[in-house]
Amino acid sequence: MRKGICALGTMFLILLVTGICWAGQSMNDADSGGDPQWTFIYYLAADNEQEFYADNSIAQLLAGTAKVPNHPQILVLIDRFSVPGTEVFEIAGGERVPLASYGEQNSADGSVLQDFTSYALGLAKYENIAFVMKSEGLSWRGIGRDNTHDEEASDQLMTNGDLAESLLAAQSLAGKNVDLLVLEGAIMAFMEVVYECRDAAPILVASQSKIQPDGLPWEMVIEDLGATPTMSSKELGIAITDNHIEYYSDKGNNGTPSADTSTNFAALTVFDLSHISDVRDAHMFWAATTWLLFDDIYNILPHARDLAEVGGFGEITEFDYNFDIETFMVEGLRLIAEEGLSFPDLNDAVQAYLAEQDKLVIYERNPADGFKLKAATGLSVWYPPTWNKYDTRDESDEVFGSTMYYEDPAIDLDWIADSNWRSYLFEYFDRADANLAGNGPEGDEPPKPGVFERIE
Repeated sequence: MRKGICALGTMFLILLVTGICWAGQSMNDADSGGDPQWTFIYYLAADNEQEFYADNSIAQLLAGTAKVPNHPQILVLIDRFSVPGTEVFEIAGGERVPLASYGEQNSADGSVLQDFTSYALGLAKYENIAFVMKSEGLSWRGIGRDNTHDEEASDQLMTNGDLAESLLAAQSLAGKNVDLLVLEGAIMAFMEVVYECRDAAPILVASQSKIQPDGLPWEMVIEDLGATPTMSSKELGIAITDNHIEYYSDKGNNGTPSADTSTNFAALTVFDLSHISDVRDAHMFWAATTWLLFDDIYNILPHARDLAEVGGFGEITEFDYNFDIETFMVEGLRLIAEEGLSFPDLNDAVQAYLAEQDKLVIYERNPADGFKLKAATGLSVWYPPTWNKYDTRDESDEVFGSTMYYEDPAIDLDWIADSNWRSYLFEYFDRADANLAGNGPEGDEPPKPGVFERIE
């Protein structure tokens, strides 16, 4: 993980002075209908093409709090694309209660997130706290693209490490814990992301798919919390997931009833992050067991990988290689058996891994009509088919958010440092690309372990 550095000056010092009074006024209104138990903190990094999506979420929050007297406390930061500046406000009783308004901030900088979160945690009325990060998701590359904060740098992206470290720092400063982390961005239910966020909150909600235009159905969530304010973080994560499925069951990808139901991408996973270390260890053992067999099975694995693809190339994003881990392992065993081969150690390694992942993935749902998600079971991993696809630095910033690659030091993925997935990929590329001729500089010869560290 790397922590972003950004000096915000007196921004949130002023906010602390001016905001508490306003927040106190709206809190009394929120109390009038019952006994809420949750505070929600929304970080809407909408200084990008998804500003409309953020406004949809705000509309749902306004509608939900207007109907439910005992609604949760809701604190919001939004950084917009259409106008300069950053707004902070509370939503109570169907109304926006302004807390502060500031000049343009870089919402892709972890320091901005940390300052706002520590401030919001200081205002939190309730012991149960959910943090919602809503923005454009780019899997292992990060989330929260900011397009306008700096004329010389048109595009910035918050790494998952910055997100996790900023949340941890804010919780330490405020002396309060985040109980539920919701990543409301596309393709964030990746092993690399889940592992990076392992200490930020005990329960994580994320999607292997894309977040559709209306976003997560916060109005329905508020109604459920009004009926059952004492939900645990696991129960709340499950309720969000069920509401998500129900909301899009007749809306499809465009949010229009009965339209585009064949492209319904409403998938969510609830993770219990206390199990992530055991999952990592089991995944490492499976990978090491598998690569010892590559000489026998490398021609089988590409088919298994293709069967595990979530969405189909270009259906969820235009750039990613999103393969469901469980589907890949299970289909791999099936295809190996069809070839008349048997590797008991590999079978045991798969079963051991799936037993651990079953503890991590405590709930997962994807739509019955979402045929593009047929491979999804809750958790993906980045599995490019070739060395050329592994090295993504020649892709444009319009595709990736910025020119970056899997081992980019600026991203500093803990998964790469702590697991043997990179070694697995190198072993795989060595064999799967073995038919390529030449050894030119453009990657037309498969890499050998250790080559990547020598590339600047």
